Amino acid sequence: MLQQQLSNQPDYSHFPLDDYQQIQILLEETWQSLPRDDDSRFQRFLDWLGGVTDEGIFEALGQSINIFVLRTLATPFPFQPPSNRAQLLEARKQISQQIQLVQEWNDLNQLLKQTEYRLNQLERSVAALTTEREQIQVKLDSYPTEDLYSRFYRDDRGSQVQLFQRALTFLQQEALRRSDEVIRALETYGSALSSDGDALLKLENDGQTIYRDLSLVFPVITTSLHSLRNMFPHLQPNLIKLALVDEAGTTLVHQLFPLLVRSQQAVVAGDPQQIEPIINLCDDAIRQYRLSAFLDQGLSDKDYYRYAPTAKYTATAYHRAAGATGQEGDLGTGIVLRNHYRSPAAIISFCSPNYPNGLIIHTPDKPSKLGTNLIAYHVEGSHIEQVNPAEIDGIVAAIEFLLQHGYSIPQIGVMSPYLSQANALKARLRGIWRDFNHDDIGTVHNYVGGQKKAILFSPYQCLADHSFWFINRKPNLLNTAVSRAEELFVVVGNLQELEQAGGETARMIQHIRTWGKIYLTPSEISVNGFRASAPTSNRKPKNVKQLP
Repeated sequence: MLQQQLSNQPDYSHFPLDDYQQIQILLEETWQSLPRDDDSRFQRFLDWLGGVTDEGIFEALGQSINIFVLRTLATPFPFQPPSNRAQLLEARKQISQQIQLVQEWNDLNQLLKQTEYRLNQLERSVAALTTEREQIQVKLDSYPTEDLYSRFYRDDRGSQVQLFQRALTFLQQEALRRSDEVIRALETYGSALSSDGDALLKLENDGQTIYRDLSLVFPVITTSLHSLRNMFPHLQPNLIKLALVDEAGTTLVHQLFPLLVRSQQAVVAGDPQQIEPIINLCDDAIRQYRLSAFLDQGLSDKDYYRYAPTAKYTATAYHRAAGATGQEGDLGTGIVLRNHYRSPAAIISFCSPNYPNGLIIHTPDKPSKLGTNLIAYHVEGSHIEQVNPAEIDGIVAAIEFLLQHGYSIPQIGVMSPYLSQANALKARLRGIWRDFNHDDIGTVHNYVGGQKKAILFSPYQCLADHSFWFINRKPNLLNTAVSRAEELFVVVGNLQELEQAGGETARMIQHIRTWGKIYLTPSEISVNGFRASAPTSNRKPKNVKQLP
């Protein structure tokens, strides 16, 4: 459009604008100095005395304008000076129009140049972006088509190990080079852990330097969140370069604050599909806390379910780190690590549906010492003072059988969802086998982060009129229980009631039926070595396999 407008006008690129503007000024002065018919008598008298005439004025104009006129003659726009009033009037009009046209042409030409410059810039930007896009596409085309989880351990694990080993070697060399500083840091830190006042004061005043030197020997310090105050006595922001938080899915959100305020960066890892945190408050206390700390303070239920430490299904440390909204089932946008390296497929495939797109199982298939990886062992069961003694008898029989087939006590773990059953199991089993450690027998919550070659599970619930809500409300509890087993998972309980309860307990029994073995235990009859006391009724578990 601008080019078309310019093409319809003369080319004023060589127009002597400065000369024309000077000529215009002189023409205006000449016009003002000419005698007029309406001049006063006094003015006419003055003009007569001064000899002011048209001829003299135009002669003076010719002399003053001559230099500018000469410069226009060397351009395509020569100017002819006027010699009388009529020519002067016409010249004033034409030169005014000419100057206006030239200025408009200059404005258009300047706008065109600016537009062309911007277009050139945009074209260069487009060309650069096109080149960058082509380079990115070349890189993308060269990348493996497999996802990182599938190829990392095959292609990059070796490089990662090598990098780690070289970093460790560097730390060792640096520790030797600065051995005096490192020894002083070790002495100060050790004394501070023993509550030495002078050491604590040094740590408070020069903590950054002391921890820096200490990190050459101990690049990683492990601690529980409860012990953090002892390991890092003074609250100094950015003291820890990188905090690695494990089991965040079982951690209440406020418990992480002491670590976060001391850290520059944090990697928060956890499995929200496993067991939730324990809240030692009754329902009434939780409701009162929700009212007093949130709703009465002008906050909403949304705030409560997103931030309250009692909202354990929606507000754990994992939920907050992943940016979850607070709605139940929303796990945020954390990176889901789907690789599994503990249990064989027969066991862990029970847990796989709980993860987006399932788990990637890297553990090779290997049979247990009993051949199968999964066993469901039927015990009719009964409840006496919140304990199921028949299941405890079944657990004892199962342990005896495992010991006969090559397992040792340190390889066996026993768990129950309920504390009273777990305590009864602990008392009975440790009374028989002193090799059981205190932590080898407990609730499912006690086994978070743990594992054993063989896991024995006592569900406790065995009657149709009992609620299986605690076990079946979410998949987390059984997901945790089953995934603790490295090669053998054994359920000892009333298989019929577990299956009829539906939900996760039914899915567990059905999974064992598909991938493992289900045993019936008649009175005093050995079934592949298992023995149990007589059942309380003649009911048999539905669809179970009775071995000869």
